[in-house]
Amino acid sequence: MNQLEALGEEREQAVLAELNHVLESAAFRTSRRCRDFLTYIVKHTMSGPQVTLKERSIGVDLFQLPHDFDTGQHTIVRVTASEVRKKLAQYYLAENGTVHPVRIDLPPGSYSAGFKWATVATETPVPAATQPAETDLPSPDLRAKADIPRKRSHWRGQRVLFSILAVLVLMGTLLLWRSHRTVPTPVVPKPAPEAEPIATSLPSDPSVRLIVGSQGTYIDRSGRLWGPDRFFSGGSVVVRPSEKIYRTLDPDIYRHVRQGDFQYDIPLKTSVYELHLLFAETGLSDFISAESSGEGQRLFRVSANGKPMLDFFDVVADAAGANISDERVFRNVSPAADGFLHLSFTSIRSTAILSGIEVVPVTPGTVRPLRIRAGWPSSWQDSAGQQWDADAYFLGGNALVRTTNPVRASDTMPLDAALYSSERWGHFSYALPVPEGRYKVTLKFSEGHYGHRNTGVGGLGSRVFDVYCNGVALLRNFDIYKEAGGEGRPLDRTFSGIRPNAQGKIILSFVPIRGMACVNGIDIAEEPK
Repeated sequence: MNQLEALGEEREQAVLAELNHVLESAAFRTSRRCRDFLTYIVKHTMSGPQVTLKERSIGVDLFQLPHDFDTGQHTIVRVTASEVRKKLAQYYLAENGTVHPVRIDLPPGSYSAGFKWATVATETPVPAATQPAETDLPSPDLRAKADIPRKRSHWRGQRVLFSILAVLVLMGTLLLWRSHRTVPTPVVPKPAPEAEPIATSLPSDPSVRLIVGSQGTYIDRSGRLWGPDRFFSGGSVVVRPSEKIYRTLDPDIYRHVRQGDFQYDIPLKTSVYELHLLFAETGLSDFISAESSGEGQRLFRVSANGKPMLDFFDVVADAAGANISDERVFRNVSPAADGFLHLSFTSIRSTAILSGIEVVPVTPGTVRPLRIRAGWPSSWQDSAGQQWDADAYFLGGNALVRTTNPVRASDTMPLDAALYSSERWGHFSYALPVPEGRYKVTLKFSEGHYGHRNTGVGGLGSRVFDVYCNGVALLRNFDIYKEAGGEGRPLDRTFSGIRPNAQGKIILSFVPIRGMACVNGIDIAEEPK
């Protein structure tokens, strides 16, 4: 008996319907790799051979890797599984309060799907959620005990009874949620450690993150939890779900907009915070043409505790275009004497707009470092415990995640070699938001394409490019192979005294001369005064 027969026709249809809902959700629709992975493991679990899915079989069947591939070097199966676990958690968090006949799960340590049914009577252990990836499925005898009862009249009575119980449980849950709605604490299953420490669990820091105009929670690509819209007064909400937003891997944050004259009164503990305001201009299509990009059509003022922070602010001019994510960062922000951070948005021309608010506690006088792992779709932690965010703030170029790491781990670099297994390449730029100050910018490179051990040919002189910062050249005719002394060797270039431009951005432009420009990591830290 295969998994499809064990489930039964009704349950099979329920699983496939839930799979379609999940694949069309905001969490999955932007990642074809995660969609294909989830579809593969669900259908294979339902109708595949009676062995638990293995990393090697998935690598060969789904990702077309050779049968003898090295699982220590080819990590795409583990990376994708971690991403899928995070996206499933994100999907069901956003669906909090919605009744699902069945929930699809990817248990930690397993590559086989799990199915969690809405009531006890319909729970089917296919496969057992606690089994590790290298353990076989339950024996046929155990699976037979989980078959659906065949007596129709008895089954109808059970369905009526459990329907009543389900309604009572749901009503109790809603009442409990209503009484505690000011302290939403969603729980996300914590995945088992992967070969690379990709952050997929919810952070425990006391930060406040709000998606303006949203009624649900959201986990971004770097594993940070964003809560629903709260603490506001005034304005109205517009949602544009189909808009394409550039310079972000989390466009859903920017598709919600509060507009008009409005205010946020955010309760905070007495401390010092870093404030991030997120914008994207998605509503000026009537003003954008071949001759005009829409600057000057929307102007507004932003104040914090009565002090102006942005005056005559124009999102299109600040982001250098419409439908581009724009982030402004402010340092040394504290609540007013009444314990609230009062943010006011006042229209000057057209209406003020806002998409997101992030308030993060910091040590007084300091700025959070900004670390980007180029080309990587989730957060990552290095051997020093430093967090690297998922690739963000880029425009143009291509993301590349290698199945074979060009930099080999060693005694001096036991874990951080993984940083060089991904990159952004092509002709591209990063607009990195920072508060006013002086910064040290470190760019991390390794030649992983041109050379005898990799897919490219040539080596010396095969890849040459320039790097500019806010229009000033940092590197000219830069050849990673030449500067590092060969392929597969890590190379850092650090630049001091960098200041943001008038829009609060450090803009790094990578311009190819021969071959394509590339970068593996970007590390921005404030310099001591």
